[in-house]
Amino acid sequence: MPNAMPPDRNDPFIEALARLIIPMGMPPIAARMQGYIMLSPEPLSLDALVAGLGVSKSSASVAARLLERYGVVQCFTERGSKRVRYGVAARGAGFLSEQMRFIGAMAALLQDTVTARPDAPAAARLADMGAFYGRVHQALEAVLPES
Repeated sequence: MPNAMPPDRNDPFIEALARLIIPMGMPPIAARMQGYIMLSPEPLSLDALVAGLGVSKSSASVAARLLERYGVVQCFTERGSKRVRYGVAARGAGFLSEQMRFIGAMAALLQDTVTARPDAPAAARLADMGAFYGRVHQALEAVLPES
């Protein structure tokens, strides 16, 4: 879809998405970039992201690499060129996969602590929390693609 109109940087979806994912640890520029890319009908070059979001090229580059690392966006190369474009990765589940790894690590830490200190005053509470995190982790593993 060449020459498709880029999204409007003030689209309410972009700000709503940013408000959702910034508290989860996503930097503000990356959060807005994710929304902008999700609304774009085609993958965007770094220059298009800079112009569309009104951010510096270095900030856009750092944010794009972070989103790619999280598996939220995918980097597309152009044949015969060093230029890349950024588009939505399948389902964009990479950030959720990062959260799943955290939840699994938290479950293991809690369970290991209870095993190492079964007589600790908080052992029952830690065991309950560990079991909960374990169930959440298993549920996420069942629905997220392998990463």
